[in-house]
Amino acid sequence: MAVSKNKAAPKAKAAPKVEVDKCAECCAKIVSLEKEVSELKSQLAGLLDGINAASKLKAELDEVKSKLGTEVNELKEKAKSWKEKADTNKDGKVDFEEIFQYIKRRQSRWGR
Repeated sequence: MAVSKNKAAPKAKAAPKVEVDKCAECCAKIVSLEKEVSELKSQLAGLLDGINAASKLKAELDEVKSKLGTEVNELKEKAKSWKEKADTNKDGKVDFEEIFQYIKRRQSRWGR
């Protein structure tokens, strides 16, 4: 069967108003979601900057803690040495008289 050229192709029907409203509604939702995503990206960037700053601060604090720990250990060793030197009667205790005598000996070495 031959198709005649006189017959026109069926015309497309106009989209119903409901479909147009739905399309506009979806577009509005998409714009709203894009805005939310943009805000979340901004907040995430701020959080990442904060995490990086906190990480650097922790590294610095760990370094200072290590240095202080070393200094404290050195001071403990010196204190132990001073206690041993001050304990003239070797009883394991340092009384006031021993401290006084130790200070006098130290001052005489310093030229006072």
